[in-house]
Amino acid sequence: MKEEINVRMYEGLFLLDNAQASLEWDNVVKHIHDILQKNGAEILKSEKWGEKKLAYKINGHKRGTYLLIHFHAKHSAITTIKRDFQLSDCIIRSLIVKDDKIEELSQVVPAEGGAEKTIDKLPEPVEKDLQAADASSKTADTV
Repeated sequence: MKEEINVRMYEGLFLLDNAQASLEWDNVVKHIHDILQKNGAEILKSEKWGEKKLAYKINGHKRGTYLLIHFHAKHSAITTIKRDFQLSDCIIRSLIVKDDKIEELSQVVPAEGGAEKTIDKLPEPVEKDLQAADASSKTADTV
């Protein structure tokens, strides 16, 4: 019971070497998943965010590919996971934060294989709420 309390949901955002990611996407994702699983993490969701031009050069890279991963891990394993990511050649930068907001992900089966798994219950985009607010304000102005 005490172990379950120490397991938390995390969100990892990775900036990957664009050259490696474009040539060997599956191998790069498997490398990141292997690091997480080696340290006892349970991967819930992986999502490729795509290739972007960087605002400034990072370690000589002008472009990078982003990968977002949601996972469960023990709090004590995060330091080791971060160190392993820093030692990886294909990861330019990484950011891992505690993610208590997305409860639906804790009910999803762990992602196996590819990095483009999706879930059914994602929050609705904010744009719909803004469009509805604009529409209601326009009707209020015309009345």
